[in-house]
Amino acid sequence: MNCSFASGAPVLHPGSSREAGGYEIRGFQPADAADLPRAFEAVYGRDYLNPMVYDPASFADAVASGAQVSFIARDAEGNLAGHLALAFAAPNRRLAEVAQGIVLPAHRKSRIFGRLMARAVAFARDELGCQAVFGTALTNHPVSQKVLAQIGFRDVGLEIDYVPERMLRREGAKGPAATLVQYLDFGRDETPPCYLPACYAGWFKTLLDGAAIGGDRQVAAVTALDRQASESAASDMPRFDMSRLLVRRAGFDFWRLAGTFEAAAERAGRRTAQVLVGLGTPEGAAAVELLRGWGYACGGLLPGHLEGGQHLAIMYRSFAAPHFAGISLHAPSAEQLLSRVVADWQRAQGHGTGQRRTPCGALPMLFADPLVEFAAEAAQTRDAA
Repeated sequence: MNCSFASGAPVLHPGSSREAGGYEIRGFQPADAADLPRAFEAVYGRDYLNPMVYDPASFADAVASGAQVSFIARDAEGNLAGHLALAFAAPNRRLAEVAQGIVLPAHRKSRIFGRLMARAVAFARDELGCQAVFGTALTNHPVSQKVLAQIGFRDVGLEIDYVPERMLRREGAKGPAATLVQYLDFGRDETPPCYLPACYAGWFKTLLDGAAIGGDRQVAAVTALDRQASESAASDMPRFDMSRLLVRRAGFDFWRLAGTFEAAAERAGRRTAQVLVGLGTPEGAAAVELLRGWGYACGGLLPGHLEGGQHLAIMYRSFAAPHFAGISLHAPSAEQLLSRVVADWQRAQGHGTGQRRTPCGALPMLFADPLVEFAAEAAQTRDAA
């Protein structure tokens, strides 16, 4: 069965289950909408990442449209105890994200969050027929990370400084927080070919193997970018102090694109410029090599994210030193991932600004004459910003 929102079928509604301690878990009903803003405010104040949770009408619309499937936990007296959603924002409509997870303070010791997570994962696998599920747990929330790990999620990436400090003041944060990307593959043998950049081939292979993600993989020979124009989408995310560039295909204009994007992000005062690069073609792997040569660092992978289940490499440039000191992780495996990410950021810093202004000098074999011109234009664009 395909996910309902992708197939055009009616939106599936989770049934009710009785849980230990008198709790009930069931699908969202319109009457729940009024309770959710108060619940999120009790846990996060008005600073939750997705402001939709404070708007009952928008929340109900998101569920009714199939943009997300929500699970509600109530105690024996009918009081709201927790919430968790399966959200479907990734281009791959068979990849679900576990999101909007909260447990009210009075129910923190009930283990209801783990049962919400188990229900949601089973629903994604058995009822929606999803390819995989993933979560992005805050790195100041080791408990959330542990719950995902206990169900079988594996650590595959870090989005550095994703959540601004101002959103975490209630928790006493002293800087922005990263998110830990955790991934659970359902083993449906639908993973497309993946081209690994030579510079990260061993690391990416370890991440994919650790998450039991199959599919054909090849270490791409770094040759050239696509002769067609790049296929990409840029988004400015001021709420998160970040700009993001999603690159489905890296073409002959990639350096113009990357240079213009980075200059705009820095000019707007963003903390991070993030470039997500599809690894479904050799040109994508070449683009990762090029960004690395230009002083970008790597945060690991977003597996299965693009249409057809193609993986994304997380590349980023920080305009301020990342707040690595604030990252708290659930297990040695996650600490190893962090160590690799920190080491790569330190490597990127070692390149200095000279590499940023002459990216083509780092990997000259990649460029035909037109590409050299585009690289020069990108550098000039950034210098003028």
